Amino acid sequence: MCLARRSATLVLQVSVLACVLVTQPGCTPDNATSNRSEIAAEATKAPQSVVDKGPLRASGKPASDERAWYFPATASEYAKMVEPELGVPPKIDLSEAVEIPIYVDGVQVYGNRRRACDNPGFLGKDTVSGSTLQRHEGRTADGKPLPDVVWVSFGRNLTRDPADLIASVQMIGYHRKTGATAFFESSDKLKPWVKLDEGTLRMRGVMPWIDDPAEFNRAFVPPERSRLQCVQCHQADPFITNDFITAAKMPGTDEPVVPILDENSPFWVIGGDNWDMRTVHIPGNSCLECHRVGLSTMSMFMENGWDPNAHMPPNDPGSLAADAAQLIKVLREGPASVEGATWVVPPARGNPAQTVGDDYPHKAPFNDPKPASKRKDK
Repeated sequence: MCLARRSATLVLQVSVLACVLVTQPGCTPDNATSNRSEIAAEATKAPQSVVDKGPLRASGKPASDERAWYFPATASEYAKMVEPELGVPPKIDLSEAVEIPIYVDGVQVYGNRRRACDNPGFLGKDTVSGSTLQRHEGRTADGKPLPDVVWVSFGRNLTRDPADLIASVQMIGYHRKTGATAFFESSDKLKPWVKLDEGTLRMRGVMPWIDDPAEFNRAFVPPERSRLQCVQCHQADPFITNDFITAAKMPGTDEPVVPILDENSPFWVIGGDNWDMRTVHIPGNSCLECHRVGLSTMSMFMENGWDPNAHMPPNDPGSLAADAAQLIKVLREGPASVEGATWVVPPARGNPAQTVGDDYPHKAPFNDPKPASKRKDK
């Protein structure tokens, strides 16, 4: 069971984010250029200088790890922070995006199919027609191309009743050489900007951009302290892919809209310097020949009905069951349970991949081993 290949039926690489609506005013585009270095510098200071402490649990402990949150409070401020690495976020016109088709017995269908289709999402959400994907070339604020930067925008339609629009729009920016990554997420309530085509439920509409910071901040948020680390699901690299996602192709080609990365792809999150970036490495494990494997991501898919040995490797499903069993053993019992297994963090900023041990300072609970009896994916 290799969990991803360039032609994979199902590639475990990343994109489930939190959905919240904020209405904080932002900065003007001029400020976005002139003070971006101050914003970036501020984000490397103690996290409390960027975001106030959040609510406490009943135990008196913070609801999330304050040390891990080096993000500004608004999307417009985050856009300024990521600009030196990734340029500016794209302008999103959902009508220009590629619709993600869903199929039943090879025939495209519409509406809410839940899991009853050929290519369900396996993300714990219904599979609904009308979602979209678009790949955008990176650009500077003055329009200069950044060929090493790619942005992907994802319009996710979750509407059950066409009269009650429930959808979100996400943006992921990625630098292919340095691994720099940024995550933006919208609210689930997009009625000010998005509508659905009758019958097909295809998403339409233009999302606010950074030239209107207040509106951009209404539409989008950066990663938030009260939410999961994005890398809990986006563990292996910035982009989650599966049969649902890879059904959307670049126009006129058989290439998925979402870039397919490999085991050597660099990856780090701007603002997430203290996030848990670990994935497991097992010498000789064939599942790791083409890509990294995020155990939390793998577990999420399995919890939602995905059987790795029924899908992977795509050319001979089930032929790597022994390798898959090693990964699942690490998932259940930790790396010490499999000979040679270690935690690694990906290449980043020109540095090679690093093996890390128990002294790794950024551990998060999602990488803790949990017995099958405590998991839904048993």
